[in-house]
Amino acid sequence: MGKRAARNKLVAITTAAVLLLAVTACSGEQPKAEPPVDPNPVEDGVQEPVQPAEPEPEEDATKEPVKPGDPVEGQSPETKQGTGTYVGQIDNHSIEIETEDGPTAFRLGDDMHDAIAGLQGNEEVAFEYFEQPVEGDEGLKQRILTKITVRQSGSGQGSDTSQLPATKEMELELEGMKETKTAKLASGNGYSLYIFDIFSFDAKTGMLIMNVDKDYYVEITKLPSDYNGDMLKLEAEQELAEVGKVREAKENERNQALKDASVYMIGEGEQLTREYIAAEIDGQGFIFRVNIPHREPTEGFVPHAFASLATIVNQ
Repeated sequence: MGKRAARNKLVAITTAAVLLLAVTACSGEQPKAEPPVDPNPVEDGVQEPVQPAEPEPEEDATKEPVKPGDPVEGQSPETKQGTGTYVGQIDNHSIEIETEDGPTAFRLGDDMHDAIAGLQGNEEVAFEYFEQPVEGDEGLKQRILTKITVRQSGSGQGSDTSQLPATKEMELELEGMKETKTAKLASGNGYSLYIFDIFSFDAKTGMLIMNVDKDYYVEITKLPSDYNGDMLKLEAEQELAEVGKVREAKENERNQALKDASVYMIGEGEQLTREYIAAEIDGQGFIFRVNIPHREPTEGFVPHAFASLATIVNQ
């Protein structure tokens, strides 16, 4: 074969190879790869900055773990309840109650001095309190009294008075001074109470009368079991209107011995104040009509009379 023929054959082979590569490329085209996702997308031409992840908070290794029963900061302490027998005041700021755990001291909380003012000792009471640690000694807790009430039997069946002592020592506040005086047991129409020697008591009429001035008295009436409080209030308004201006007693006008009375009305004139009080004592309803002239014996009559009423026991 001559040189020219050989050269023409080489050109033909090269041309065929180029055409084969072109056909292969057209028939076997690979899909284009998706562009990478931009971690900082652009919105309206402004690129949002990447916020770094916040580190996990570390626990304070120096902080003491909270123990069960410990007060949590920012929360009120747990209110606890109990029952027992009121013994009396330990000092001006604390009292003693005989509980199932034995004699127990309680510090008086806010406004508790008035709450115990009418208590004479030996009353069955229900109470509420909370505990707080004693500064300087984490092992000790102080009980703070927040509420105390005399327990009522609620049965309406009365109590056994055969075991009541003939006399009772009672503490009174007279002319700003506390005194302890002896009261003797007296029986009325289905109830008993303790009275002081400045009084006479008529069991038939239920009249507790001051000896030095008989215009000072309390008339005690035992109510039937189906009495209506609204009707009693209406009766009180009618009776007291004869004395003068009638009003419902405010909280600070209620004697602590009967502060929870359902009806506590006052009629006041120039020479006389009369009170109409309906209350339940020992599961029994009573009306107390208290007659208080505006004379010198008033200061002694009121504390003695209400202290006696607080001792009523239903039979």
